[in-house]
Amino acid sequence: MPSTVSVIIPVYNAEDRLGRCLECVCGQSYKQLEIILVNDGSGDNSLAVCRAYAEKDPRILIIDKKNGGPGDARNAGLSQASGEYIQFVDADDILLPGATESLVRAMPGSDMVIGHYHLCMQNKQVDKGLIKEDVQMQRDEFLRALMKYPGSFFYSALWNKLYSSALMKQHNLRFHDRLAWGEDFEFNMKYYSKVQAVRFIPEVLYNYFWSTSGQTWRTLFKLPRNIRIKRQLYHAFRKIYQDEGLYLANKFTIDRYIFNVTLFD
Repeated sequence: MPSTVSVIIPVYNAEDRLGRCLECVCGQSYKQLEIILVNDGSGDNSLAVCRAYAEKDPRILIIDKKNGGPGDARNAGLSQASGEYIQFVDADDILLPGATESLVRAMPGSDMVIGHYHLCMQNKQVDKGLIKEDVQMQRDEFLRALMKYPGSFFYSALWNKLYSSALMKQHNLRFHDRLAWGEDFEFNMKYYSKVQAVRFIPEVLYNYFWSTSGQTWRTLFKLPRNIRIKRQLYHAFRKIYQDEGLYLANKFTIDRYIFNVTLFD
């Protein structure tokens, strides 16, 4: 039997975009999916959209909970996930055709697969991928690649990757549920600290729709909070290299992270 992939989708006030997302996920060429929709206390008709799609596709499981943020929502999804692999999708983005199949095909022998994505903004679509070739990196090589651009979406986001459910369970890996932002980065750092081999594929898997829409201005006056979060993320990143005995030799490269990534949501 093909391996089951648990696709976890947090849903919060996404009624206008959720249908587009679910069409792409349900229409994947890889059919052995468990699609977990976590309605995180939406105040719009998102739950009704979830239920409409669940009636059409028996692979869909709905979790309806009070609002707790994206980390808490993903933890709720993980608590119900039964797949051998875990994939994360955001409700306002698009998983491209064949993406899950490509990830699953590349997974054997690795703890994670990372692919390219499109950064979509202002009617422009840019292929983003830091590793251009199809290659598997062992732990030491991967950690040296990671330290160069840890804050890039390529490494810090969830949606261009496939994860091992067994590795998560073995090390009890869960999302921080009280971070206002950066919970994806923090989770990935914990996951990266456990991997032995990572596969990179040069295929574009995902359309990520990025829009400021005043977000930076809304968080400008939360600077003390954001500095605290950034410090916490930095410590999670640095700890990987301290535990490996690689920090002192690469201190300058690793410490750059504290300066070169935005402090805003």
